[in-house]
Parts: sequence; C-alpha cells; structure tokens
Amino acid sequence: MPMNPFQRRSPWSGLAVAGLLCALSPSLASAASESVQVWLTSTSNNALSKRLSTEPSKNFGPESGTATVIDINEATTYQTIDGFGGALTDSSAWLIYNSPQRSAILNDLFSVGEGAGFNLVRLPMGASDFARNNYTYDDTCCDLNDFSVGHDAAYIIPLLQQARQLNPEVKILAVPWSAPGWMKFNNSLTGGGYLRNDLYGLYANYFVRFAQAYNSYGLPIHAFSIQNEPHNGNSTYPTMQMESSDQSNFAAQHLRPALNNAGFGSVKLLAWDHNWYDHGGPAGFPYEVMSYNNSQARAAVAGVAYHCYESPEGSYTVQNDFHNAYPDKEIHFTECTGGTWATNQAANLEWELQNNVIGPLRNWARSSLYWNIALDPNSGPYVGGCTNCRGMLTVNNGAGTYTKNEDYYAWAHLAKVVRAGAVRIASTSQANGGIQTVAFKNPDGSLALIALNSHDTSTLTFKVRWAGQSFDYSLPPRSVASFKWGGTYRLVNKATNRCVDIAGPSTADGAAIHQWACHTSASQQWHLVPTDSGYYRLVSRYSGKGLDIASQSTADGATLQQWTSFGGYNQQFKPVSLGSGWYRFEARHSGKVLDVANCWSSGDGAKVQQWTWSNNDCQQFRLEPM
Repeated sequence: MPMNPFQRRSPWSGLAVAGLLCALSPSLASAASESVQVWLTSTSNNALSKRLSTEPSKNFGPESGTATVIDINEATTYQTIDGFGGALTDSSAWLIYNSPQRSAILNDLFSVGEGAGFNLVRLPMGASDFARNNYTYDDTCCDLNDFSVGHDAAYIIPLLQQARQLNPEVKILAVPWSAPGWMKFNNSLTGGGYLRNDLYGLYANYFVRFAQAYNSYGLPIHAFSIQNEPHNGNSTYPTMQMESSDQSNFAAQHLRPALNNAGFGSVKLLAWDHNWYDHGGPAGFPYEVMSYNNSQARAAVAGVAYHCYESPEGSYTVQNDFHNAYPDKEIHFTECTGGTWATNQAANLEWELQNNVIGPLRNWARSSLYWNIALDPNSGPYVGGCTNCRGMLTVNNGAGTYTKNEDYYAWAHLAKVVRAGAVRIASTSQANGGIQTVAFKNPDGSLALIALNSHDTSTLTFKVRWAGQSFDYSLPPRSVASFKWGGTYRLVNKATNRCVDIAGPSTADGAAIHQWACHTSASQQWHLVPTDSGYYRLVSRYSGKGLDIASQSTADGATLQQWTSFGGYNQQFKPVSLGSGWYRFEARHSGKVLDVANCWSSGDGAKVQQWTWSNNDCQQFRLEPM
C-alpha cells in the first residue's frame, strides 16, 4: 500500500424527478452499442493533470481479448446509497458566503450537470473546531427559551437553500460537537465533559428545536449523529464525551421519542461517529450501543458512522464486521481530512479513493464524506484542533479566488455519476497496484462504475464487461475514471399514446422531432441528463444530440429539433409531475411546455412544438423506462 498521508496523530485524539423515477423498475437496455459517458482525473508526477474531464464516449461491443476484466453484475446487490459530499462547517460556510465567487463555488459543488453533484452535507450543530468563535443555539442557562438558529440564518442556511435549489437531492446530516456548556457536568463547552443526567430530556428537545427551525427554512434534516467523536475531550474547541451506555439511554429513552412526538419520525439517528479503531483495537462502542440494556436502542438507532483517524491501513473492514453482526443497520463514513503534511496530489488522490471512498463503500457504507468543504490558505478559520488541515476547496477571499483540491476530485468522481437511492452492485476489483472499482445502479436504471488505477507508475488497460458486451479503457497511473451508461426513456404522449421520435431517423443537427407509433429503436430513447435547479437535457440515445427549441424562440408553435449540446436554456427542460405518472416538460428559456401539434386529430409524423401550458392531454407525457 502507498504511505498513508492521513495517518498521523489526530489533534482531537481519538431531486423531484429523481424521486419519482425511483418508483419505476426499468428493464435492461440491450448492451450492444450502448454509449458510455466517461469522466477522467489523471495525474502526472506528483500533480493532477486532467480534472474531472469529460472524455470521448466509449461504446459496448463484442468482447475483446484484453486480459484484465472488470465484470459488472447487476444481479448481485448490496447497500443503498444516501450520498457523497463534505462538512459545511461554520468556517466553510463563512468563506463561501463571503466569496465573490460564491455562485461558481456552489455550482462546482452541487450542480449535477456542471459540477460535482454532491448531495449530502454534514452540518455541525453549533461550533466545531472549524468555526470563527464558540457558540451553541442557546448559551443561557437553564431552559430553551432563548433557543435560536439566528447565527446560521446569517450565512449557513442561505448556502444550504441555494445548494438544494441547485440539487434537490441534497440532504443534511446534522451533528453536535457539544451540548451547551450549562447542560454539562463540567459547565464548559470545551474540554469534553459529560451531559448531565437530569438534562437528557431537555437536550433531546434541543435537537427537536433544531429540526423545527431548519424545517421552517425548507431544510429538512435527513439524519442526526448523536455526538461527534464521543471519546474526544479536546480542550481547545467544543467537545463532549459520551459512553455507549449514555448514547443508548439518550437515543432510546429521550431523543427518538422526542423526535417521533414532534413529527420527525423519519429522521435517522446514527451512533458513534468516531474512528474505526478505539483504544488500540476495532471500536467496540457501536456494538455496545446496540446491545446495552437488552438492546433497547436497536429500534431507535438506524446505524453507525465512522472516521478514518488513529486506525491502521485498511481499517474500513471493521465496517464489514459490524454489518455481519447487525445486517439491518446502516453504516456511514463521515469524516477524514487531508492537510499540509501531505503535499503529493497524485498520492493523496489515490489514497483517498482507496481508503475513504472505494474501501468504505465496498464495506457497506451508504455515504462517504470529507471533512471541511472549504478552508482558507492558512487552513482556517479555526478555534482549535487541527491547524494544518486542507479543505476540499481553498477559498482565498483576499484574492477573490478559489482552488479545487485533489480531495474535491476524489469525492466528485462518485457524486458525478451516482445518485441518491442508487444501489451498489457487484464489480471486479483488484488488489493494490491494480484496477480498484466500485459500481452502482441508479434509480433511473443507469449504471455507474468508478475505476482507480492504483499502480503508482504504469498505465493499465482493462475491459469492462456487462451483459455479454465490453469496452476497453487505458487508465494512467494514480488516475480515476467514472463511467455511466443506460437509463433511457421513451416519452409517451397522453392524448395519442405515441412517442417522441427523431424524423428519419437522422443524426444531423436540425432534424425534426415528431411523434410516431412507439417502438424499441434508439431514435425514441432519451437520456435525462441533469443540469441544475431541476432542469435536464433530453439526449438521444440514437444520435447523442439533445432536444432543442429551434432558433431559441419563445413563441407558441416553435418547433423542436435535435442539436448538438451547447448548454443553452432552450435545450433544458424541467419535468413537472402532474400525478399518476404524467409530466409536463417546461422549456427553461421560455417557460412553455412540450406539445403535440393538433394532437386530437394527428397521427404519425405530427410535429412536437412548444406551447403555453393549457392543461390538456396533448401536453402531458409519460416517462417509460427502456
């Protein structure tokens, strides 16, 4: 294995349409000639060269004689995926909010079409080590009458709202570093200390108040970790200690009932949220939470979360041990960080993909999260703890610039092609020095494969084999490629029961779009490629070109054609559910909808146009998976 650049003494010691498509069960498209999208991050010497670069598409075809085979098997399935991303600490949020590049940063982070497509944010509840000052949501003893998320409303909440606008999949995993000091035996926000036994109920209501406040801003909480690093008593920043019996009692007797009674029964609770190893061996805390007091917390706690620190190489396998003991419980990987102690970008990219992404995911993790999304050039702001950590982004507001670091690309290669609700499927993965992989089936039926060449010096060639077909790919050393294919739909008109089709069929720019009796040919099959804010490009499987409003017209009756993508709003459409599986497709540039001309009396060949929404069947389409 390469030297672990993160193995050091820890300073803390220790989508609307996507949801609807989830309900569909797409059948497997023929593998022959299936087009495969490719994104590549490559390295040269110690640095990155290509960065999440869109590469020429590959196509499945007759199997080659290439010796190294990566088999993809949809029939063998594992865990469901919650998402990928990082922590929006107070420091990260403050830097991004105050950057003149704020919109570009958020687009790079959360837009599926143009950026990484991150869809899970870990959110400290109050100050962590990466904050501009110490604070909680109620710093005054001895009740919650002064509870307020006003601190967050200044810049954290607006960023999360904008992130969810860019990517409706974005979920929030909230976690406290400490209860307010007055709730603890040591009467201090810092230095660890335990929660007062007589205030367990009040602290449970603290969580409820937080969920209610965020919900009022349109930001539902997906999950709570009960406590960040409960065996960490660092004195330089907010920390709080908990033992496994404490977490079991708090979750089962107080927090879960309080959330349920307040209408937050679907919010998940995660235990531990600390290292794979504890006290020199695999952490026993997660098992103890589940078994304590006749397993009282089994029904209350959805699963456990792990960090990478203070643990030997390959320690992500402890997740597999926990899964075998509690197969009904979730596992999440929620924190690791890079820093100035590791300056070799190529080695960092390789190590993170092996140990923080592919390793945890192949051992049942439903999520993988980096630590700070953004830090400044001085590894801050911070109130204590790590003084040389690195953010996914380095945001320099003095210069008005930002840099996407290797950590961003390691996680972006997953988020770019794997959607929330995807299921991990079987894929061949080699030992260190070979091609290491992880693969998924998305809710829309598309498949995704992430492949890392973990050889430090040699380009490796391999074939990806699926459904009796294959394609070859050569991957430079210490480089990663993401592949995505499949997931096509027919658009069936409600009034005519005919399908949107390319006239001819032609592969030329400007070819007309009309309706035709539905068949299984590629000229009636469309990929939904997300851009942002709920809009999609509808890209033909037959030609690779997208639906386009001719001349970018905003007039009623403007016809549809196919055209090479150029990112125009006249090539983007928002599917708006009308119930019972029917949608209207709104053009982004005009607000008008797809419409079959004279559809009540038309047949094969009737043109497809845009028209003002009139709430009739000619303007409604069913997404039929192929």
